[in-house]
Amino acid sequence: MLEDLRLCLADTLPRLPWEDAIVVADALLSGLRNSPINMPAVVATPWTAQDLNSMADTSSTQKAAHRLRRIADFASPLSGSPGESWSRVVIEQLGFEPPELQHHVRTADGQLLGILDFWWKGLRLAGEFDGKRKYAGGNSYSGRDVDPVILDEKLRSERIQEEDVRFVRWMWDDLTSPRRLEAKLLRAGVPRR
Repeated sequence: MLEDLRLCLADTLPRLPWEDAIVVADALLSGLRNSPINMPAVVATPWTAQDLNSMADTSSTQKAAHRLRRIADFASPLSGSPGESWSRVVIEQLGFEPPELQHHVRTADGQLLGILDFWWKGLRLAGEFDGKRKYAGGNSYSGRDVDPVILDEKLRSERIQEEDVRFVRWMWDDLTSPRRLEAKLLRAGVPRR
């Protein structure tokens, strides 16, 4: 017999490390739109923060209910990948100003140049999480060879930089060693809260 997904999550999410709980919650809110290639989406309809909050009502303890409410408050449907979700957690834990998510960069005439993972408006600073799967050739999310993916990313970055936007980039190693991400964000001028 299978346990209802909501009951399973109400029991599991509060027990997970914070960054893992946020990765799962963000994925639920986004409808798991970024599931791996050849895997059907697990959730047909994205959840809402209210759906996550309602799980707190089924919690067995007040501590679990409180943690579920905190997860629901922090989770976002705009995180585009587990790396982006984990990045948000580390940025918050390090005490930096929270970025805008999935910012659209446009030319003066409105042409879309790209969508940025993270955006600090006052700094005109783009933050980009780059996972290795983006560049993994036939095993990448796009399924394309690595050379055209790298070239497209380079051209995209150049077009965006022509709009007076700076970039700071990080990878998984920077998240698992948060002081590395902290140093990058400080060098880029990201203010603390």
